[in-house]
Amino acid sequence: MKVVYQTCCGVDVHKSFLVATIIKTTSGVQPSYQKKRFSTFNNSILEFKKWLLDR
Repeated sequence: MKVVYQTCCGVDVHKSFLVATIIKTTSGVQPSYQKKRFSTFNNSILEFKKWLLDR
């Protein structure tokens, strides 16, 4: 499969939490996965935003 974006994030949203997975690929190397769970309260959503921007 052709890599279009080197870094992507998938988010699974539930009623009381969300799970985000960041997938990073580099040329010819296995992708790396970072997975983290967040609450759906405002302070945790802001933490999720910061986590994404830091990656």
